[in-house]
Amino acid sequence: MKEMICPNCQRKQKIQPGEYHYTESGLPNVWLIGVEIFECECGESFAFIPCIQELHKLIAHELITQENSLSGLEIRFLRKTMGLKAKDFAELLGVKNVSVSRWEHGEFSPPEPTDRFIRLFYAANMGLSEIAQELAKNIFRKPKRKQAQIIRLPIDRLSRETCMNV
Repeated sequence: MKEMICPNCQRKQKIQPGEYHYTESGLPNVWLIGVEIFECECGESFAFIPCIQELHKLIAHELITQENSLSGLEIRFLRKTMGLKAKDFAELLGVKNVSVSRWEHGEFSPPEPTDRFIRLFYAANMGLSEIAQELAKNIFRKPKRKQAQIIRLPIDRLSRETCMNV
């Protein structure tokens, strides 16, 4: 087990694998499993999260393949993962800026065809042709929605090879 000196109190503490609520993603329902966590008696704590870009791709994959309709926060996550400004995203989707803003702030949900198009657009834009083909074939059931499903990602799903190439 690894040890580390606390930057706050200078005490030596152990780093242990555990579960981490990954709110830094902007999503309230993402938990990382098996991530290294540092916790000190003085209250200082943090997690060592490897390969953020690869992690965000895994989260996005979970989002675009879920049966639930996308929430506003999930749409914002996908847009930001693609590196798009809301204005540019709206233009690419063929909607007004205000529509994207209202979706992302949870004021309205996009219509079902738009939800499906956002998923397809993400998959195509990120080079996920197999997923895009699967999404294009798949006829989504009526969205179950309102309560977000917890996303639990084992950190060992991150490809070490991909992490080193990023």
